[in-house]
Amino acid sequence: MTTRCNARCSDRCNIWASKPFDMRLEDVKFAIDVLAQNGFSVLYLTGGETGLYPHLVEAVDYAKSKGMITSLTSNGSISAATLQGLSQSLDFLSISIDNYDTQRWDEAKHVPGISSTALKTVEIAKDLGMKLYGITFLNPTWTPKDVERVIHYVNEQLGISFAMSYPYVSNNSSTFTVGGNLRKSQNQAHQRVRDMVVKVLQMKLTGSDVATVSGYLRDVLRSHAGTPMKYPCQAGRSVLTIDCNLDVYPCYRRGRLFNLRDRQDLNLPQPDNSVCDRTDCLVNCFKEASLASGRAAFRAIPEEFFSNPKFYLKILAKNP
Repeated sequence: MTTRCNARCSDRCNIWASKPFDMRLEDVKFAIDVLAQNGFSVLYLTGGETGLYPHLVEAVDYAKSKGMITSLTSNGSISAATLQGLSQSLDFLSISIDNYDTQRWDEAKHVPGISSTALKTVEIAKDLGMKLYGITFLNPTWTPKDVERVIHYVNEQLGISFAMSYPYVSNNSSTFTVGGNLRKSQNQAHQRVRDMVVKVLQMKLTGSDVATVSGYLRDVLRSHAGTPMKYPCQAGRSVLTIDCNLDVYPCYRRGRLFNLRDRQDLNLPQPDNSVCDRTDCLVNCFKEASLASGRAAFRAIPEEFFSNPKFYLKILAKNP
């Protein structure tokens, strides 16, 4: 919805260096209308920093009025007033948690004090009864011990669920590049990322509050091992992205399909470049979402439940 960002992450993207641009609220509503008319059920709002988008509450309210499940990710820069406005219509809020050490967290964002801002946002959101989780970028320079400490920090200190963000590189966006300094060390980072994913899965299976889906985690490990993945990505079939210009893409790593103004009937899947056959693309926003789409859900949901039945039975007991 916006290219504005108050962080300066060097290991993810350089959207903060692009010209600031906010979608018109009319364009956001138009996109929501088209998605709803084409049977999409989940709207996931991103930026830039979504908390800087001036019409955030109106956009989420409108999506909710269309019967959609609403979700967004923020670095924590959301005002208390905006959180209050979102509390009745936003189904899931994810806050970037960049480290268990707040100084390192600030250094990752290159913004002094941004960790304090995010922690305050977490507390306000919890007080409002919002469903939220901490999402952590798997920094390829980390070790499994670092990930373990982050999960304990998110679960025990913040009292929320943990989710991971898989590092990836892309050149497809005309506005910004994705991958940052990861581009310099992709080969060296491969084994470290794999080891961290092993740790995330181990902790999930032993009772930690990890929201990242077990089927996705296992597919990441299959991909790293060079073996076939169990769940194909549905990018271009049931999951897609729409950018600030209303250009439609299957995902962040593949080419533009069309502009939404030119074609309001999405008619998925699209031919040619819409269906991804890559086994090395593990972008959470598309690959993980695919596990809840179509036939995959009949396998992925039972696998998820039985990965840690005690944990889910406890959740069900709290939310009958």
